Parts: sequence; C-alpha cells; structure tokens
Amino acid sequence: MKASKATMTDVARRAGVSAATVARVLYNNGYVKEETRIAVKSAVEATGYRPNMVARGLRTSRSYTLGLVVSESRLNAFHPAVAHFVQMEALRQGYTVLTLNNNADSDMEAAGVRRFLDHHVDAVIFCSARDPRNVRIIAQNGIPTVQVERHIAHVGAVVTVDAHDGMREAVDHLYGLGHRRFAFIGGDVDSSNMEGNLDDAIEAVRERLFRENLARHGIDVPAANMLRAVYYDDSKPVRQPGYHLMRRLLALPERPTAVIFGSDLLAASGLQAISEAGLSVPNDISIIGYDDSMAEILTPALTSIAQPIGELGRLAVTMALAAIENSENAEPAISTVTRLVIRESTATVPNEGSE
Repeated sequence: MKASKATMTDVARRAGVSAATVARVLYNNGYVKEETRIAVKSAVEATGYRPNMVARGLRTSRSYTLGLVVSESRLNAFHPAVAHFVQMEALRQGYTVLTLNNNADSDMEAAGVRRFLDHHVDAVIFCSARDPRNVRIIAQNGIPTVQVERHIAHVGAVVTVDAHDGMREAVDHLYGLGHRRFAFIGGDVDSSNMEGNLDDAIEAVRERLFRENLARHGIDVPAANMLRAVYYDDSKPVRQPGYHLMRRLLALPERPTAVIFGSDLLAASGLQAISEAGLSVPNDISIIGYDDSMAEILTPALTSIAQPIGELGRLAVTMALAAIENSENAEPAISTVTRLVIRESTATVPNEGSE
C-alpha cells in the first residue's frame, strides 16, 4: 500500500496552529511569532511535508523558477562557477533554476529563451548573453532580466565588475618586483554581440587599464606586446589561443619578463608554451591571470585578478527576485570590484638590475 503524503493540515494539527499560519511560515508571508515559527518548522520536519509548488504557483501566478543562460561553459570555468552560486542562492530562496549553455551560439540561445518562455520562468539571468536580441525577447514578454558581468543589451538589471582595483594591484605588484618589460594577452572584442560603445566591452577595458597603470610608472608597452585572441577555440582542442600568442611573445628579440592575461584560461595555455620552451614560471617569466576561476589548480598556482564570483551569483538572484516582487529597493545596476590574489606565478625579475 502506497504511503500517503503529509498535508498542510497534518502540519497544522501537529503544530497546534491553523493551516493559514503554516502557509505564512512556509512562504514567509506575514508576521508569525518566533515560537510559532519554530513549532511549524519542527512539525514540517516531523511529518516530512513538502509544499506543492505547482499549487502555490497557481495561487501566486508564479512558477518559482528562474532561467539561467551560461556562456561557453565547456572550458571556461568562470561561467559555471557563477552558475553554481546562482543555483545555491536560488535554492535557498525557494526557487528552481533551469540552465541553458548557449555554447557561444545565438541560435541555440534563442531556442533556449523560447523554452524559458514555455516554462513561464519568473526571471532570466544571463551569464552572459550571446545576442542582445535574446535578452530583449525576455524583457518584451514582461519577464525581468539580470545580466552578469557583460552588459550586452541595454535593458533590465545588470551586475558588473569594476576591473580598476585588480588591474592596478597587478601592475603595481609586478613593477614592485622589478619588472619593466610587460606584455598583455587579452580576449578579442566582439562587436557583433553587444549594444553600445565597443570601448565599453570588458576586454577593451582590461587592456586600457593595463596600459594606463603602466603609464603611471612611465612604461609604454610596444604594440608587439599587446595581443588578442578568442578565449578558446574548439577547432584547436590541443593548443589553445593563449599557447600560440605566448609563443609569439617568447620569440621577440626582447621577450617580456611579465605577462598579464585576460583570463585564467588564456594563462593556462600560456603556461604550456612557456614550459615547452624550457622556461620556468616564475623564475624566467612572471604571469598573472584574470577571473581566479581555475588559478588554484594550475602549476604553479596562478596569481590572478579575482572577480567576486560568489557575490556575482548571489547578487544576480537577489536582483532577479527584487524585480519579480517589483520592489522599490530593486537596483537597476550594481557594480562589484576585483582584487589581486597572489600565489606562486610571480617573482622578482630575473637578472635584477639589468634593463
């Protein structure tokens, strides 16, 4: 014989309260004395009661589901790391998350967005969008959107990352170690998938801050030392772009003694090129990554400009729920900051004293 599921009435009877009071506790809707709240929660645990989310959704016209678009998560650890914290915070707030990896493909993203609409999600978080039109499709259907890190479409809410502090700390750290020959390997700026000024793309900002902070120390970086590439290339699964660009830097008449990368992923493949050339990090070359998404598991452990990954995920959910509630406290934009995490990939310039 199949055991019957516990009901809200069972919980109310065990706690000695009304079913309405149980509902207020479960859905955090209205004032309940603390001792009553404790009694209800104890009764829920004792009976094994699970709220009927479908019924709740019918009463509130909500699905208690968030859509999450994750970009290119096969190799880039940053986006799935943010997704982890989105899912944890959503679960804590009583929401389920439907996740789509857009695989850097606008059409796949568009198909996923249509599925979100079919499932009547309450909000969609983009980390990050491939095509601004897909963000606008969600917004045009009256569903709140939150964009993480990249402001692809000028609609909805956005939580961004200010790169100034981290890049300044990174340049000053290397300069303090005696480095004077610098290079930068950053991500390509893609004008096809964003609205607004190309100079506002995060790749362009990181590169500009690199130059500006070195200019404070009177250092002008040669054009040959400023390289760009896609973060990874599926057509070259063995040797990723950071590897090829690092080889170009190593072939320069005066190779740099310090390299800052636009992502940990680029830095990881750059490490391969340095090792194959018979050189050592940090004894021959110091390197710094960006994101702090895989830095701890590389060899040597990578000094990296850390993005606040956990904070980004939690803030995205908080902003989405505030928009769902039409809260007066809902923020249209929040900016977080970067910081440098020093590990084992940076050291004093080799042959210190010789320029």
